Amino acid sequence: MDDIKNQKIDIIMKDYEILKTYSTITSPSIRYNLISIFFATIGIIFSGTIFALSSGIEKLYIEVAVIITFLWGFFIPAFSLCILYIWLGEEQRMIRIGKFCKEKEDLINLYFKEEILNWETYKRKYSIIYPEFLIIGMLFGLSLGSSVAAIYLSYKILSYLSLLNFIIFIILDILIHLVIAYLTFRFIKKYILYN
Repeated sequence: MDDIKNQKIDIIMKDYEILKTYSTITSPSIRYNLISIFFATIGIIFSGTIFALSSGIEKLYIEVAVIITFLWGFFIPAFSLCILYIWLGEEQRMIRIGKFCKEKEDLINLYFKEEILNWETYKRKYSIIYPEFLIIGMLFGLSLGSSVAAIYLSYKILSYLSLLNFIIFIILDILIHLVIAYLTFRFIKKYILYN
């Protein structure tokens, strides 16, 4: 009977080691690779915009202004939110792995009647979450800021908008971003924050 219990403990420990390695090494690298891809893409768009605007905002060709408006008004917000939700999905996966590992820690500790494994318990007590909120805020801020910049560019250069329409679009854009932010934070509170 002891041999079977030892085999079960070995299986649990191997499972635990694999998941702990994934949650401490693999998953964080996936998330930060996403952020690196995001910054590289946004950097290319920013440099192209600066290059286009270097001749002066009044001398900007209409086609170039339309492309910049599209990139800033649609692509950057959509790309920012897409990266954010992929990143949150990876966060959610890490939380699920952490909960599963904590169950395995509790099982092993119960079996040995002492606290042998405690990484997930420790992590839940002393977890640092401000980098996550910083990244979420940065992605939302860039999404909102770029869409507001595109609306301003439409108003200033393309003359597609009257002043009243400009103000209405700014207000609508802010309201849309606030609704998306509210729904995102509800999701985070329900599925990602430690219980």
